[in-house]
Amino acid sequence: MSTLEIIEKLESMHVDFEIERFKKQAQNYISAIELAEDHYYTQNFVAQDQDEDFIWLAMIELWNRIIPEKYNVEMIDDLIQEGYEDIGKRNYMDGIEKWEKAWNMIISIVPPHITSVTDADKFLPGLSQSISNWSQDFKMELANPGTKDASFYVKRIKYCQGFRRIFPHSDESIIKNMLRAEAESYTELGDMETAKKLSRNR
Repeated sequence: MSTLEIIEKLESMHVDFEIERFKKQAQNYISAIELAEDHYYTQNFVAQDQDEDFIWLAMIELWNRIIPEKYNVEMIDDLIQEGYEDIGKRNYMDGIEKWEKAWNMIISIVPPHITSVTDADKFLPGLSQSISNWSQDFKMELANPGTKDASFYVKRIKYCQGFRRIFPHSDESIIKNMLRAEAESYTELGDMETAKKLSRNR
């Protein structure tokens, strides 16, 4: 459906939608679904059973089209799930690219006073996969294509360093796993001295 068709469908359901108002409303949200529940499901809309979910779907899609530069939980979730699908098919290039985008969205949304990944999970509810679990999968999967392309070891180091810097108060086991992954990556790149230093820190 085109954007106009989506809006016309909402109007046919007696949902009052206006683009500029929607943009302003979205500034106070990190979830299109939460915005829909607060501002659109509260309206006196008319819908058949099969159409009731249309409002949620419409808000997610209109957000993606109208304000794609303002990241939300649904965008992150889509990228994470699509990345899992790609990696499951051994399409590491596309999968990791999507996960890099998801990670950049996460760290741009989560405020700087949140310094543990557990608290980040609480701040971004509704994800199909917790950031705690996914972040460790990301660290692991970055190593797989590294055997053929050493640049992925560099990406892995950068990611693990970024994670430890942004979420330093995460569970100790997660921090140690990130340090171990860094050390392994430096080893694969031939930098044994840095690898040994990191291993001592563990």
